[in-house]
Amino acid sequence: MMNKLRVVYGKSKDAMYISQEDTVKIINEAFLKAQIPIVLSESTNMVEIMFAHPLTDGYESTGEIFEINLTEEVDTRYLVREVNRTLPAGFIIMSAEYVSSNEESINLRVYAAEYVISLDYREKFKDKSLREKDEIRAYYRKKMEMYLSQSQILVVKKSYDRMERLDIKPQIEKYTFNIDDSVDVILSAGPRSNISPAILMDGYMEYINEVVPYDVKRSKILYN
Repeated sequence: MMNKLRVVYGKSKDAMYISQEDTVKIINEAFLKAQIPIVLSESTNMVEIMFAHPLTDGYESTGEIFEINLTEEVDTRYLVREVNRTLPAGFIIMSAEYVSSNEESINLRVYAAEYVISLDYREKFKDKSLREKDEIRAYYRKKMEMYLSQSQILVVKKSYDRMERLDIKPQIEKYTFNIDDSVDVILSAGPRSNISPAILMDGYMEYINEVVPYDVKRSKILYN
């Protein structure tokens, strides 16, 4: 009997540029080194991992999810501790739980993802007073509020053979501003509808007619 395990893990700045393909290899090696009894594919001799919604390279995250099968049940606290000992810097397993093997695959159940988006003011803050820094933050926050509150948010989306202008407002499920002026935004994600924070921010840069560096951190994947 196989035991289906759902794992929540994070990727910090040390690991955020590691590709999805290499992430699979790292997780596979970590579970093998920790001697966790995982089910291996007969064709590749690697663990079969189902990711909820693969993370874009360059993004930090504290809420990634994958599912794997074990040949026997292992205490989850022991599993988390032992696998974390073998993972390289930048990767950390935060929790693990057993779920019914009859559940639909996690990647088919995803409907949204939550991100924290922060503008990078380091260049703009050079040689500025505290008052000027506050004014800069207030200006860009106000512009972001105006941008997100539009009845339509039209952005250019590029594909292999064409460019089109789309309204992404229906795919922005919720947003809230934090005390540090970063914004928490929940965007549609998954097999039926998917919008990346990069597209959202491309639209913002077009709206303000300026390019401002920013950081993105995914905090949660939402699924039914």
